[in-house]
Amino acid sequence: MGENVCSRMADSSDNFATELVPNSMGGASVMVMGSALAFVGLIYHDMPIQLAFFLALATYIAIFHGDFWYRSYLTLHRDLSGLLLIIRVKIDCWRKLRANESIDKLWMEVVRNEPNKVAMIDIETGREYTFEQFNALINRYANLFQGMGLRSGECVAIYMENSTDFIAAWMGMAKIGVVSAWINSNLKSDPLAHCITACNARLILTTDTLQKNVSSILASNKISMDSQSILVIGDSTQFHSLHRELEGESKDEPKPFDNIDFKSVLCFIYTSGTTGLPKAAVMKHFRYYSMVAGAGMAFSISKDDRIYVAMPIYHTAAGILGVGMALINGSCCVIRRKFSASNFWKDCVKYECTASQYIGEICRYLLAQKPVPEEKVHRLKLMYGNGLRAEIWQPFVDRFRVKIGELYGSTEGTSTLVNIDGKVGACGFLPISPLTKKLHPVRLVKVDEVTGEILRREDGLCIPCNPGETGAMVSTIRKNNPLLQFEGYLNAMETTKKILRDVFSRGDSCFLSGDILHLDRLGYVYFKDRTGDTYRWKGENVSTTEVEAVVHPISSVSDATVYGVTVPGHEGRAGMVAVVKKSQSMPDEELISLVEDRLVGSLAGYALPIFIRLCSSLDRTGTFKLVKTNLQRLSFSLEVEGDRIYFFDSKLRHYTRLNAEMKKRIDDSLVSL
Repeated sequence: MGENVCSRMADSSDNFATELVPNSMGGASVMVMGSALAFVGLIYHDMPIQLAFFLALATYIAIFHGDFWYRSYLTLHRDLSGLLLIIRVKIDCWRKLRANESIDKLWMEVVRNEPNKVAMIDIETGREYTFEQFNALINRYANLFQGMGLRSGECVAIYMENSTDFIAAWMGMAKIGVVSAWINSNLKSDPLAHCITACNARLILTTDTLQKNVSSILASNKISMDSQSILVIGDSTQFHSLHRELEGESKDEPKPFDNIDFKSVLCFIYTSGTTGLPKAAVMKHFRYYSMVAGAGMAFSISKDDRIYVAMPIYHTAAGILGVGMALINGSCCVIRRKFSASNFWKDCVKYECTASQYIGEICRYLLAQKPVPEEKVHRLKLMYGNGLRAEIWQPFVDRFRVKIGELYGSTEGTSTLVNIDGKVGACGFLPISPLTKKLHPVRLVKVDEVTGEILRREDGLCIPCNPGETGAMVSTIRKNNPLLQFEGYLNAMETTKKILRDVFSRGDSCFLSGDILHLDRLGYVYFKDRTGDTYRWKGENVSTTEVEAVVHPISSVSDATVYGVTVPGHEGRAGMVAVVKKSQSMPDEELISLVEDRLVGSLAGYALPIFIRLCSSLDRTGTFKLVKTNLQRLSFSLEVEGDRIYFFDSKLRHYTRLNAEMKKRIDDSLVSL
């Protein structure tokens, strides 16, 4: 999630002039103009020259640019509605910037207004909190961490599954200025150690079900911390259990030792890294607020709504766009530890939920479920999120009778696209009307279809996409505008890689999203693919270099490369690794066993490659760079003589040889991946 709908009024390059009148009218254009003028003159020989010229110009515009004006007319209402949304969000955000109050202060306003209203429901534990009760839990965490000597600017890593404690813990830290690092609860081994080390965490907050992964990296010296720095919510014999201490802490507001405002750092949220490991994006208080406010206004989410949150809270989508609705808007959040397709509608009915988040994959899961009585009697009116594919969009809406609020953005990006009128398959739109186009800070620029690199003109500037073209999304960066600032990552090098310079004019800069989108003739935008060394699977971005770093150290592997491949009936791309054996005499099964042990032991479930291709060699360029395009085209086909394909059987938890019969079952979506 993605996801900052506060998409800012800002100047952006505008090629309307080139669409309306060419820079230099060619011979054909001059002939048409002259012919039109002569024709008018022949018919109305006594017509004033000014009127004749006007009619000729109108004829020229109608012939060459009539379609553009017609498209602008068709989308004017949409574009103006989007402009109004931008203005509302912008005014609200600027008011909050002037007030300069942190998220926890805004939360206290909600608590004072609705102290006895239900704020949070934890499905697994059955706990239910009013706003006043939940604030008391937050204060206990704040006083606990303050009593441990933590101060503003220091960091605590949160490595937990979804729960009300996750939210209360980071909000407690926010009250005293401590920065929380939200770590993917699926991570283990090196990626987990990297995330903890990258944020320079003083403490780790985890659960009794995840402590074994922390224990493993501690025992192997992958992190330089002692056991007293690990806090466990639940029972633990090895680490510090918080149960009794937390209950003994004060419910009063913590002492204000440090100054925390709207521009302070709130948390770090990890995204996929181009270097192979997750990178920590910096999230400030005002950016958190702007994302919540924007989504709330775009989809009309109010304090009367109950939000069903089953997506991972460590991600922006649930942690901000979901939970934030309670913290900022005063809505109620119903938290489930992990998404369950069989329980989704039962939960929504039981807890009277009116809105829920989604990613495209869970919509497919729900659509594949057998009909249940609850799907006919639920009160859910809105599902908002990203990744819902066009082919299942309308069937989903028709079956479950919900409105879809699709959006597109990234945790660290400066802008977000929003589908405000329910256009099937679109993740948003870019204005084409000249009245609104200049105010929108998002554009698409052309890329090389093979390498994914940004294309530039002879003058060095990027080439904007016109309707009907596909390109990479870029969004404006303005250093003097807090709402368009790119805060970047803790790693300065990673921050630099995401900034594109000299985009539409000399000296300007934009955030490069890393995604390829298509712009249709009416300005609607459709997600196409990821660029660079990442792909998306099971709602998560996977870094190919992270997976390659696990395979390359295997002594029996001569070469390996990782890429994503499309699988019928599944969203995104499944991971695939092409491997070259060092010794061809080594049995395939022996090598596969070694690779399997490394992959399963080191990677989160979503990052585990679904397919392995054993081949004799890998294609490289003249500069020895790996070429993955042919491998991606081949996908998991069995047509290459000498290559052997293995797939990960999720039931057996083991890689098995792929044959024609099993491939057909996968192609027919009969196999769970």
